[in-house]
Amino acid sequence: MANLLEALGSRIVVGDGAVAAYLYAEGVPLGRSFEGFNLTEPDRVSAAHRAYLEAGSEVIATNSFAAGRFSLQRHGLEDKVNEINWKAAKLALGEVGKSGAWVVGCIGPCGIPQAEWGAAHGVEALFRQQAGGLLDGGVHAILLQSFSDPKELTVAMEAVRELHHLPIFALLAAGREGTLPGGKHWEESTRQLREAGAEVIGVAPAFGPSACEGLMKRISSGPGKLLAAYPDAGQPEFFEGRYLYANHPQYFAQRMAELPALGVNLLGGGSGVSPAHIRALKAKVGGLKPATQVRAAVEPKREAIQISSGAGEGKKEESILDRLKKERIAVVELDSPRGLDMGPFLKAAEELVKAGATALTLADNSLAILRVANTAAATLLREKFGTTSLIHLACRDKNLIGLQSELMGLAALGHRHVLALTGDPSKFGDHPGATSVYDVNSLGLIDLIRQLNEGRNSAGREVGKGAEFVIGVAFSPNSKNFDAQVKKLERKMEKGAHFVMTQPVYELEMIRKMKDALGPLGIPVLVGVMPVVSARNAEFLHHEVPGISIPDRVREKIRSLPEGPAQAEYGREVAAELAREVAQHFRGIYLITPMVRSGMTAPIVQEFLKTK
Repeated sequence: MANLLEALGSRIVVGDGAVAAYLYAEGVPLGRSFEGFNLTEPDRVSAAHRAYLEAGSEVIATNSFAAGRFSLQRHGLEDKVNEINWKAAKLALGEVGKSGAWVVGCIGPCGIPQAEWGAAHGVEALFRQQAGGLLDGGVHAILLQSFSDPKELTVAMEAVRELHHLPIFALLAAGREGTLPGGKHWEESTRQLREAGAEVIGVAPAFGPSACEGLMKRISSGPGKLLAAYPDAGQPEFFEGRYLYANHPQYFAQRMAELPALGVNLLGGGSGVSPAHIRALKAKVGGLKPATQVRAAVEPKREAIQISSGAGEGKKEESILDRLKKERIAVVELDSPRGLDMGPFLKAAEELVKAGATALTLADNSLAILRVANTAAATLLREKFGTTSLIHLACRDKNLIGLQSELMGLAALGHRHVLALTGDPSKFGDHPGATSVYDVNSLGLIDLIRQLNEGRNSAGREVGKGAEFVIGVAFSPNSKNFDAQVKKLERKMEKGAHFVMTQPVYELEMIRKMKDALGPLGIPVLVGVMPVVSARNAEFLHHEVPGISIPDRVREKIRSLPEGPAQAEYGREVAAELAREVAQHFRGIYLITPMVRSGMTAPIVQEFLKTK
């Protein structure tokens, strides 16, 4: 196998395009498992390998990019990981024959968001299982391709190294801005990959050969530093339900032929790179040799995106946590309306502001029920009453771009307080046909907010001096496993949470339990209290709303009272008693106003704030 590395050190070697993309171009729909074709339609996979070899590929990758257990699970193939990867290797080797071409076992990211990894050894086991099948099949090297996070790539390398010492090709992916997570520099990341044992470093994919050239300049080259580039053909067009790439093989080959001057040794392609592209590339670079001189990495200077600190006048919103250091605070939730009549909402808000509410907090389509956007409602409240708003942000309705765009908008408007939530699934709300996104969960959202505070977005691009968000998180004290909730809160704190708001409690003992468990953590706590308005409301909350538990004695008592004002008054008295207990142990309270009935929470606000 040393001859492949020797070949890369002495001449330009041509790779292939992506087999899955080839099959897609041949009409296989996206919903199918391309890797599953190794078992169900092996002749089509072999034909793809053969087409690239006939076009001039000297290195071909197995059809196994998404053949890890987690990725195969969505197709019901999780029990065939070893078989699919072994077959992928055998199909590629069967086409290579005596041609002298090499086969690299292709492994892509595991598909599990890093926030959900738990112990890293679990993810490492996924990579180890896939690599085992490829190695058993006889591949000549392992190609770790399209990893956007150097950390996950390192975990994958460690898994492979536990099994064998075949060469590893470690290729990083980048977004359009060419940035890595956390704003990491390419040179530093690739240096760490080399130290971890990668023989070949590179880029795959990139948004076309031009973008790839820019990325390769950010990685140093020279003797002993083998580089690879596998860009896509360019930008796809979505037409009549399919992604189509412009077919410009000669242009692709011309731009790729500029990379050997940067010290790139292995040239291949990703999506949209057909055998025709490889044929043109082979003709263009045949006989070329990689540059041998030492070349330093160059990070481009970019104009930072600027985020304003306020809504034009530059006045910064005071943090409620600064207020908490000096005095008691009462944050009161008020739902924005489900229709376009803002009148009752504004009237209720005015009553709460007059009662002394420190801030009004606005849910983000709570329970997946459509309401007026909380950002718009918060801006309207500030204009009318000068109110500080604490805005809930759920991961359900927006993808990674939308979440960051929303946060940047909040920062531009001068809103600082955000509660990071995963969000209730759409199918349980009033629009069951809506799609739940969940690109990240609450832990991932905390990461996004913290990164904006540090002055960069999730792609690593600078956003100026940074936002100044005060990050809140949720705590579910009524969970069956209270200790697990505490550990989850600790993880949120490690991510960067500044304060916690609890689900509403209805037992005095739970307030004391939270004091004992959360007090030592040192994070400010706003204890949730919500009056029930009727016996029917109490039963609904107890039986149908996740995270809420109302004691039998409270539900029995309210059922015994006449419907109407008597039940509502009892609900308010229970909440007031709970608030008094909160005041004995905590300086902050989170009051949830039921059904815009501000009259039920306003008196509790006043009493709590006056408590010595």
